[in-house]
This record gives sequence, C-alpha cells and structure tokens, in this order.
Amino acid sequence: MNSKIFFYTLILALLATACVSEFKANLPSNSEQLLVVDGTIMENTTVTFYLSKSFSINSTNIPPEVTNIDAKVTIIGSNGYESAPATNQGKGAYSINVGDLDDNVEYGIKIEYDGNTYQSALAKPVSTPDIDSISWVQPEKFGAVSFRVSTHDNTGEAKFFLWSYTENWEITANYEVSTFYNPATDTFYNVAPAPYYYCWKSNASHEFIIGSTESLSANSIINKELYNCLPEDYRFSYLYSVTVHQQAISKAAFEYYQNKIVINNEMGGLFTPQPSEVAGNITCLTDPSKKVIGYVEAVKNTTQKRIFVESYQISHSGVSDCTTITTGDVLEMCGSFLKAYQEGFRLIDLDIDGKPADWALMNCTECTANGGSKNKPDFWPNDDQ
Repeated sequence: MNSKIFFYTLILALLATACVSEFKANLPSNSEQLLVVDGTIMENTTVTFYLSKSFSINSTNIPPEVTNIDAKVTIIGSNGYESAPATNQGKGAYSINVGDLDDNVEYGIKIEYDGNTYQSALAKPVSTPDIDSISWVQPEKFGAVSFRVSTHDNTGEAKFFLWSYTENWEITANYEVSTFYNPATDTFYNVAPAPYYYCWKSNASHEFIIGSTESLSANSIINKELYNCLPEDYRFSYLYSVTVHQQAISKAAFEYYQNKIVINNEMGGLFTPQPSEVAGNITCLTDPSKKVIGYVEAVKNTTQKRIFVESYQISHSGVSDCTTITTGDVLEMCGSFLKAYQEGFRLIDLDIDGKPADWALMNCTECTANGGSKNKPDFWPNDDQ
C-alpha cells in the first residue's frame, strides 16, 4: 500500500519570491526519507540552498528532522574550483556568496551530509533574456482576467523558461473613517487622516510555470498565460501590481519541472509517474542507491518586469454588501456604544451637531480587518498612507 509523501521545495526563493511549492509523490510506506535539495547558483548574488527531507502527509506537524540538517554545502567547478562552505542559517537554509561565473566553466554544488557526499550535475551558466512584456486581457465582460508574459532570445541559446510572480495590491475600506470610540471615557475622538482606509496585501506564486520555444519556428514566446483571476477578486478593488520573474533553464531542467507538474496534477491516478522519474540532477556519489529530489541550475542572471492595473480598467460588478445603520438602530440592538464596538460596529460619521450618525461593520471601515497591512511596498506609485 502506498502512503503519500510530500515535501516543500522552495525552488523560486532565489528569484526573490520567497515562495514555497508543494510537491507530492507516491512512495512505498517503508521508504526512507529522501533528501530534498533546492537552490540556484546565480552570478554575483548571495544565494540560499534549502535542504530538507520528505515526510508523511499523515503527519499532523512537520517533524523537526525534516529541516534539521547539518551539512557542508559548497559550489564546485569543472576547473577544480570549490567555494568556501555555505553559512548554515538554520532550518535547512544555507547561504553562500557567488562571484563571477566563467562562461566556459561548468558549475554545481557538493553536499556532505550524514556520512555521504552528494553532487549536482555540472553545467555551464545559462543567460536569461529580458522580458518583452507583461500584459493582461479580459476577453469577456465580467469574465476572468488573464495575465501573460512575452519574451524572446535573438541568440537562440535560451529556449526553456521558468517563471514565478509576486503580487501586491492596495485595498481600501468602504468608508473613510476618522472618528473613533474611547471605551475608557465613553467618548469619541478624531484621527486624521483616516488611519485604516488604505492597506496593502501581497502574495507569491506557488506553482511551477514553464515554457519552451523548442518546437516553434521563432525563438520567442508570445502572450503565455501565467495565471488568471476573477474580476470580483479583492485584488482589483483599487490598485493591483504583479512582478514577473523569468529564468532561462536547461532542457533537462525543463523536463524535470514538466514531470513534477504532471505528478502534482495527477497525484493518486492509476498512471501516476513514480518519483524515480523526477529525481533531478543530484546524485549520491558515495552510495548511488540513495535517491535525491531536486534540481540545481547555474545561471548568469534572472530578469523581471512589473505592471500596474487600476480598478477602473477591469470590468467588474463593484457591488458592495456594506450597508449602514443608524445610531438609534445600533443602540436598540446593542444597548450601548461600548457593546456596539464589542459587536464589531464602527461609527462612520457624525451629524451636523457632532453626534454619532451612521454606523457599519468593522470589515467595511477598517482595511486591516480584511487582512490588509499598513506596510506599503517601497515601489508603490502613489502617496497613500
């Protein structure tokens, strides 16, 4: 009987997305824990390699030994080069400074762990072309919004690509509220500007997105869909941004990620490929029978591009369920202002005499109540606070 084993492969962390991808595989119930290696050798950067072990999906918590790995990690070259050992950052993370990479030298990593030596296949560093454009399209009114990438390489060297993306979006409360209640004194006070009107949220992609020009007549990719979102999504409520990260990869790496996508999509199916089919390019030199999961590439660079989309550009209903309620009704339901605040009601405005007038629920008056943060991205294009 097979049990499901899964492990986290943080394959895109080196692209500054800090994302985690979940990969599932059917392994025999008596399988030993497999070593999982993730990371990319990138020129003139401080990169991080992540070491972990597979564990049973039936585990209620991640076992400590999954990331508690004490190893020696170095970068090696076909010319005899070996770097200083990576710094152990804890929880399986090993950081190392990478300098210039020689175009004529093949690079890989060496891992000394638990009495064994592991090594990735050596490969020459791959150069990544610029992203030509990031675009979006909404083919039907009120339909899904599709985000796409286009790129090309005149040299013909980059034919296989790996993408990830980081989303940031600004949200607002439904009402701009500057009047607040002080339960200690049973009075109201003003704060300007409204402190909970503007917020920001973020997200990083968690799936493998790959593409190839190998079967195309031109070495270019035009309008490949990365993902899509429904227009009612909160992302499009005010101002949305996506930053796409692109990395050229080898054909072998492309096939590796392609197989992982198949396994993730068909997990548990009758014809699901077994883990041996996605073993990657890392082997155990001292004991070839030991399986390792992961793929380590050497790259000269990655490229990125960012776009912004404003709410009015998207066709969506814009319907809000944030209705107001009068002070009289609030007091009738709750009995007091203190009880009203405890029940989640917030004052929206005052009447001409300066007395409480209209109210709404907190999720309509405070953007932080909807998961928003006051941490504004440093690249944000407006002055909202």
